[in-house]
Amino acid sequence: MKILFRNKTRYTKQIYKEFLEFHQEKYGATYMGYTVLLIILFIFCIILQIQSRNYLLSILTLCILIGFVFWRLYNPIKTVQKEIQSEKIENQQEFIFKFYERKFIIYGKKMKSEIKYWKLYKIFETDDYFYLYIDKDHAFLLSKNGFEIGTPNNFREFIKRKCRFKFKKEL
Repeated sequence: MKILFRNKTRYTKQIYKEFLEFHQEKYGATYMGYTVLLIILFIFCIILQIQSRNYLLSILTLCILIGFVFWRLYNPIKTVQKEIQSEKIENQQEFIFKFYERKFIIYGKKMKSEIKYWKLYKIFETDDYFYLYIDKDHAFLLSKNGFEIGTPNNFREFIKRKCRFKFKKEL
């Protein structure tokens, strides 16, 4: 197999913080919208239960609402803290991305992952990075300065062709 592109990106706290800001800008409003919508739905259920004098069920629904709000606010904070304290960020781990015609492979310290292009969720391009999302919350970060084989412009055209409706350029 011929390597079409090769990229080496070092994950630092600064790069991760830039990604978090981008991710929050992209998906933060949707996340909050769903949260508010579900809170309203829970409150509506509680009101209905109180009106029908079903106090035990209203208390149970209120407990579920409190747990839901706690989870929606606490879980993202916990996840970010865990990621920032992870070995890859703390030790500024370097990842090598090799892109082939049908897949790409990521090499890291004691790790190797193979991903087919159709499995990517979304791809975003910013001024300095390509963010290859594998799901709604996780992405691989590729520095545009890290290309050893190929160029960012050629990679853009390649990934657009491979992931037709998933690619978006952000300015």
